[in-house]
Amino acid sequence: MVIVAVMLVAAVHAIGGSAAVRSRVTRRAVAPYLADGLMAEILAQSYQDPVSPVFGPETAGGESAISRATWDDVDDYNGWVESPPRDKDGTTIAGMSGWERSVAVVWVNPADLTQVSATESGAKRITVTVRYNGVTVATRVAVRTNVSP
Repeated sequence: MVIVAVMLVAAVHAIGGSAAVRSRVTRRAVAPYLADGLMAEILAQSYQDPVSPVFGPETAGGESAISRATWDDVDDYNGWVESPPRDKDGTTIAGMSGWERSVAVVWVNPADLTQVSATESGAKRITVTVRYNGVTVATRVAVRTNVSP
């Protein structure tokens, strides 16, 4: 009976360890999907608002600070935090409880993309961070310039 009890405890411990590893692997697969999806959405926007050069959502132009459905330029996303993650139209992505996405957009020196600029520089660095239960799991960084292709 002692042998069976020891083997049962070892089996339960192994199953628990396997579940924890599977959970970490799943998080590492989901996080890039969430980061890349939001980054692609941001990069599809204009460098600057076609009507107003204001940095951030132009509330006078009908852009909401709480919904990104009407955002039309890269810097509208600055300071955006959402938990759980949602599509651009506001629909919550199913099964994403515990996940959070945040965005930071800053002007940078085009000659040194690590150097933040206090004024318009012709280049914006976008950082998307994905967290699960407060722990950063993925980060994506991209630069958008004011140069036409």
